[in-house]
Amino acid sequence: MVIRFIGSDSYYQNLKISLLNKATVVQTDIDTNIEVYEVSSLKNLYSIPKTFKYPTFFLVTVKDETLHSHIKDYPIKGIFFPPINPDNIMAKFKQVSSSTPSRSIEEYNTIRIKILAKAESIPPLPALAEQLIRLTRSDSSTIKDVCNKIKMDQGISSKVIKLVNSPFYGMKQEISSIDRATVLLGFNTVKNIAAAISMEDFYSKPFNMYKTTGKNIWLHSYKTACISQLIAKELNLDEEALYMAGLLHDVGKIIMTDFLVKEVETIDDEKNQLGMDHTEVGALILKKWSVSTEIVDAVKNHHDISTLNFSKALYYANKFDNTNDIDDTLLEMSITMGIKDVDRLKNKIIQVLEDLNAEL
Repeated sequence: MVIRFIGSDSYYQNLKISLLNKATVVQTDIDTNIEVYEVSSLKNLYSIPKTFKYPTFFLVTVKDETLHSHIKDYPIKGIFFPPINPDNIMAKFKQVSSSTPSRSIEEYNTIRIKILAKAESIPPLPALAEQLIRLTRSDSSTIKDVCNKIKMDQGISSKVIKLVNSPFYGMKQEISSIDRATVLLGFNTVKNIAAAISMEDFYSKPFNMYKTTGKNIWLHSYKTACISQLIAKELNLDEEALYMAGLLHDVGKIIMTDFLVKEVETIDDEKNQLGMDHTEVGALILKKWSVSTEIVDAVKNHHDISTLNFSKALYYANKFDNTNDIDDTLLEMSITMGIKDVDRLKNKIIQVLEDLNAEL
């Protein structure tokens, strides 16, 4: 991997030494995989173009809220800060760097046709999930309507009861009925839990090429949904829509797993094998299910930092369950989304992950 660094000589040398034996760092204007701009002042930021030829990151070397508030206007792939952590940085770079195609254009086109055909034939959104979503968007629907729909499915009902009694929801008394759960937790919370559980069967197939299981992908989706909702509340975004975006963001893997022949770690690995990735397939599935455009766009872009806060929220929610460096991700999110009380949000996210990991 070749990385072009645009900035001071001291940080160039620092990055070059830190990534020794991991990547080649240059200052010359040549074809590269990644570009990194050092951002050391507001004047320096204004000198950087707002369009980039290659995937671009910022190395932010100063703490300046005014500077940070302007960074969100740049279409970058990520931010990192001193001291440079080689493993974390390389993980970010590998997520966005281009892979060398392993097939001909004709082979990719043939595979693409097969993948799209299978995506078009995927079963409808689970009936209960679809009905619950429709009910909560209807002005005439009532709490009783929601309860009755959930109680019609004994398996889902019992799982909802089990989950609402977990530490995550902090109930001081045991809840033994859907009606009681709905009264105490609210209309939308119980609906969201039931929608998540009704999606579980979609992942009851092998996901060996993703080096995981369907159960784990579903768990990750549920955790991402809960964190998405938390971020939405912090930024006054649509909580219910972001919850659904988190729940559905990896649905494309349901199709992709049937075509992969080698293990993958990144969406570039998917593209290298099949010419497309799970975000594109997921968006196609959601369009078939008539999911809102806002959710479709967020799912399609959940591996890229969008210019829209709704999509950014899903991007970061997905990262929080996949990173060991919550502080770095939070700091980046605070800059790109304008979050003020980072510590409070950090505590909430950590609590969500701890509670759900303990229960699930």
